[in-house]
Amino acid sequence: METAEEGTKMEEAAKYDKSNWRSVFAEELKKNTSILCVEDEAIILEGMRIVLKRRFNAVYTATNGKEGIEVFNNNKIDIVITDILMPIMDGIEMATNIKNISPDTPILILSAISEEPFLKKAAALGLYDYIAKPYCDDEFFEVLYRAAFEVYKRKNTAFTPSPEIAELL
Repeated sequence: METAEEGTKMEEAAKYDKSNWRSVFAEELKKNTSILCVEDEAIILEGMRIVLKRRFNAVYTATNGKEGIEVFNNNKIDIVITDILMPIMDGIEMATNIKNISPDTPILILSAISEEPFLKKAAALGLYDYIAKPYCDDEFFEVLYRAAFEVYKRKNTAFTPSPEIAELL
C-alpha cells in the first residue's frame, strides 16, 4: 500500500510522462473545454455523454444537425463531435453551418459511413478529423485531446509552456 506522499510523487511523475502528454493538461482541459456531441442513436449518444462527462465538465448533446446548430448557437461550444447520417439535418450540413458561424471550431466526424463522397465533403469543409465506427477509445481520445489542446492554445494566446511541458508537446 502506498503512502499519500508516494501517491503524490507518482501523480507528479505522471504529469511529465512523455508518452501521455495530455495528462499534463487534463484537468485544465476538463474545466475549460466544452463539447457538443451530435448523434441520432439514443443509446450511443447517452454512452458518449457519460464517457465525455468523465473527461470534460461541459458536455452538450443533440440528436440531429438542426438541434446541434441550436445548441451550438445557445452555448459556447469549443469542439463538435458528430455522426454523418441523421434525420432532419445530416452532420455534413450541420458542420457547414457551424463552420460559417465559427470557422475555427474543430469538428470531428465519428461515423460508420466511409463512402468517398461523404469523406470528400468533410475534407472540403476542413473538418478536424474522421474516426470510423466502431472506434478505439485510445484513438478517439487522442484526437479529441489534441483538438482540445489546440482550442486551449487559441483561447490562451499568452500560453508559454514551461520547458518541461514544451518538451512533451
